Amino acid sequence: MLKFLPSKKHNVLLWVSILVYVVYFSIFTVLRMRNTLYASYYDLGIMHQTVYSTYKALQTGDYGRFLELTNPTGIAQIKRMAIHNDLLLALIAPFYFIHSGPETLLVIQSFILGLGALAVFKISQYILQKLQYANVLSLGFAFSYLLYPPLQLSNIYDFHAVTLATVFLLFMFYFWLVRRYWLSLGFLLLSLLSKEQVGLVTLIFGIYLYASMLRSTVAKNKQKKNIVFASVIIVLSVVWFILSVFYLIPIFRGGQHFAVARYTEFGDSPIEIIIGILTNPYSIAKIIFSKATWDYLVKLLAPVGFLPLLSPAQLLLALPEFAVNLLSKNPNMRNIIYHYTAVITPFVFISAIYGGRKLIELKSQISKSKTEKRKSSMVLTYLLIFALYSAYIYGPLPFAKNKNTRPLFYKQSEINDLALWERTLKDENLKISTTGQLSPFFTSRRYFYTFSPRYYLADYVLLRLNEVFEYPEKDELIPVYQRLRNDQNFELIYKRENFEVYKKKVKS
Repeated sequence: MLKFLPSKKHNVLLWVSILVYVVYFSIFTVLRMRNTLYASYYDLGIMHQTVYSTYKALQTGDYGRFLELTNPTGIAQIKRMAIHNDLLLALIAPFYFIHSGPETLLVIQSFILGLGALAVFKISQYILQKLQYANVLSLGFAFSYLLYPPLQLSNIYDFHAVTLATVFLLFMFYFWLVRRYWLSLGFLLLSLLSKEQVGLVTLIFGIYLYASMLRSTVAKNKQKKNIVFASVIIVLSVVWFILSVFYLIPIFRGGQHFAVARYTEFGDSPIEIIIGILTNPYSIAKIIFSKATWDYLVKLLAPVGFLPLLSPAQLLLALPEFAVNLLSKNPNMRNIIYHYTAVITPFVFISAIYGGRKLIELKSQISKSKTEKRKSSMVLTYLLIFALYSAYIYGPLPFAKNKNTRPLFYKQSEINDLALWERTLKDENLKISTTGQLSPFFTSRRYFYTFSPRYYLADYVLLRLNEVFEYPEKDELIPVYQRLRNDQNFELIYKRENFEVYKKKVKS
């Protein structure tokens, strides 16, 4: 039987749940990096070097280091905008004055993603406010958010600025609902700063606001504010996307966006790709109706009991991001493990809440005799069953079918060697090259080179041999390792089981 609880108790349950999420995933992600060495250069090492360099720019006044990193595929120092226009990284840099290690990124990410449950709760309270059991249902949606496998997995797999857009977009939508336009605009700006293509989704949101006004009964003076707000969103979104994709990234990169290579079936430049997508319905249909696409959609929607299908208008706000993922040649973009679901997740939950309300308010011969209380109870139970079952099938939690608990209980044998050399090579002026999973510990410096044919640029080279001989990149790395072993300019100065350190010889 569904029991109505005082609002205070709902708040306590909500904040306890958020706290548990934040603490668990903060500890988990730090141990994943520190104990099991599962974090990697792509992308924690890259993100950390960028934020660390920006922090040093603020600390020393050397603003040439602002958003600077070593080119992951080259030898020059570049700006982050040569890869992605995620200027949000600069806003995170001041937190490095508290702790200037990659752990800061992991804790911030877990903290902000946890707060997304508050946004889901508030959105649900507003949408379901006419229902007697709005608070209990809202708590159910908040719980399902915290259990959502794509959210948890994106939290685990390193750090990405765009992952934070999940929460920023949720708060953007909430503050629009309650007509607090300046706060909504603030979260819109944070969302845009997380990645260049987010502007496409917020553009659709602005159009959605116009459409919502057509069926609104709000007074004309309030409608005027809505029109102004929607117009501002559309203009900002278009300007951000065009500025990022057609100007800033090409300027800093010296060529068009690297991701163009993922969509060559539709064109060879951003504008050709957009036109190609709009004028090639057969290729689009072939992708949409493929088994891989349906499997992907099931993993996104099953955790909320497919409720978004009852209110697809809100889910379609994420249509540009669906297109970005589904039409790409990169299969990882259709995998819920990584950060590619971050911009879709908010609209999965917003549409699920609207869908839940439609289900409760549904009047038919079947549901006519049922009270609102019984229907609310059924929807809540239905939602939580799907949330828990999906967390078991797809999620990483200790009770899941494919649980991910190694960071909590298993330590790699190299961590003592790593700690020794992390202290020894603390001088940020040293140029370092390492294999991928050592990189987060050595990117607190201006010059860093992931282990590759460019290792010769480094003063020290640190390797885990299993990464060289057993990982997917082995065909590329084994010849490089053999070259290093025979390189007269480097000498092996430390070896212990799977861990080796080479030092560049000082020329006399």
